[in-house]
Amino acid sequence: MASISAEYVTLGNSFRALHAQKGHWDGADPNPATDNFDGDKHQVMQKLGEHFGKRGTPAKDILSTMGKPDDVRASLDSDENFQAAMMPGPVLGGGGSHQENLATGAGLGDVGTTMMPNSAAEQGMYFIYKWRGNHDYLWFKIDAIDEKVIESSWYHAYE
Repeated sequence: MASISAEYVTLGNSFRALHAQKGHWDGADPNPATDNFDGDKHQVMQKLGEHFGKRGTPAKDILSTMGKPDDVRASLDSDENFQAAMMPGPVLGGGGSHQENLATGAGLGDVGTTMMPNSAAEQGMYFIYKWRGNHDYLWFKIDAIDEKVIESSWYHAYE
């Protein structure tokens, strides 16, 4: 596996910094860098989504670059979070806490591990990274067996 290029490491650092800033969609004062269409956060997320959204991208590359997702879901049709307690292996593996492992990708790629129970493996799981709350977000569908991207896109509420 090739390492992540300096360009995408830099974009990931920018995303994390922008993601930590509050704006209108977080209940704070408007922040053009995070709230606006084509603002800094939107542009960075578009670039990261285009790069890491390619089929076959290792999930650990997304996690190590973008950090912990805002939500991990079994389906895009539900607001219900995926039950992390049911997930053996990579997300909970690596010896650290769930949050540490999800943020760093620790345990991903361990032999014989999966991201979710076999019963859910057919549909995969979704990593959700919010741009403007639940109104607009970037999602990555991850295969539970090979721990790689199946597909990726944006959700827009158009409200």
